[in-house]
Amino acid sequence: MSRSLSDRVELVSFGSPTSRSLEAGGVLVTHAVFPPGERLCPHVHERSCVATVLQGSFDSGMRGRSHWSRRGMVLTEPAGERHDNTFGTAGARILIVQPDARRVELLRPFAGLLDGIHHFTDGHIDVLARRLSLELARPDAVTPLAVEALGLELLATAARRFASSRSTPPPPWLLRVRDRLQDGFADHVSLAELARIAGVHPGHLTRTFRVHYGRSIGTYQREVRLDWTARQLAGCTDPLVRIAAGAGFSDQSHFTRAFRLRFGCTPGQYRDRLNGEPDVRA
Repeated sequence: MSRSLSDRVELVSFGSPTSRSLEAGGVLVTHAVFPPGERLCPHVHERSCVATVLQGSFDSGMRGRSHWSRRGMVLTEPAGERHDNTFGTAGARILIVQPDARRVELLRPFAGLLDGIHHFTDGHIDVLARRLSLELARPDAVTPLAVEALGLELLATAARRFASSRSTPPPPWLLRVRDRLQDGFADHVSLAELARIAGVHPGHLTRTFRVHYGRSIGTYQREVRLDWTARQLAGCTDPLVRIAAGAGFSDQSHFTRAFRLRFGCTPGQYRDRLNGEPDVRA
């Protein structure tokens, strides 16, 4: 049984001026558009959410951690998980899939995925999310069937990725590399040094790192640096140049570009937004 397509605001799209939703076969799919700079107060969803960013960026603050997602990234939020949201300066278009919690047989294969917070990038999920968005935008008589099938395929793809990552835990040598990147995030470490720490060939290190962490070593270190700067911006009044240098950025403009790419706004805008002050800088 399916619910008719409509433009409306629901809990999952609270703060979105318009959203399109369709429920079919126990799967609720919503395409929501959020304006630039929107901030949503702490709230919960009755259903678990698997959200894919189609455009823009947003943050979901859960369990004291920031989970910034940009285009192509996937974030899962367990049912009843209290969180707040902040949207980047370009706003965000998000495709959310929510299975019906009362459908026990439907949820069973996805339990491990839906019961935790997971944050990753998957090209196939991105494609499925965009196909679902088109179905909602151009509905016809077959749309409910297509939405149910695509929604379940998206959940299955995410669950398989989650199961695969759990079945093959990172080897101890890879954990040593990860700890080196986290503990010395401001250092300019070389691939050769990391390979010596791991005791493996650099090529094997880079391939294995991407398999387990879904990104390159350089991207991972940059994200650790930027997450540290975001915490500093929220908790101290140090000048931006000092925070950038503390994270290992020798060039202020490079820091600003990287920060904007990850968080959707400049460091100054991020700090002003947290303090509730209008940003008047370029």
